[in-house]
Amino acid sequence: MAENNIGSVLVVEGGRLVGIITERDVIRLLAAGRPLTEKLGDVMTRDPVTVKPDTPLIVALARMVEYNIRHLPVVDEKGRPVGVLSVRDVIRNL
Repeated sequence: MAENNIGSVLVVEGGRLVGIITERDVIRLLAAGRPLTEKLGDVMTRDPVTVKPDTPLIVALARMVEYNIRHLPVVDEKGRPVGVLSVRDVIRNL
């Protein structure tokens, strides 16, 4: 994540989104004194909040505020990830 300046990574099984790991997850892991060798499935956020590609931006932003998240996975009707909306993306495009 650090090498590629990425704030989150989607976790996919069988083509469907099952989780997300973010910078905050890694910080919580380190703050708890847990090693970085932990399994991804043990530290990721399972069943993350998502939106569809046709969700209005204002609705997506409201969801980010409501759930206090900075990375919002975008999934299709079958739960397959098609992208991630980040606060940084929104700011860059304002």
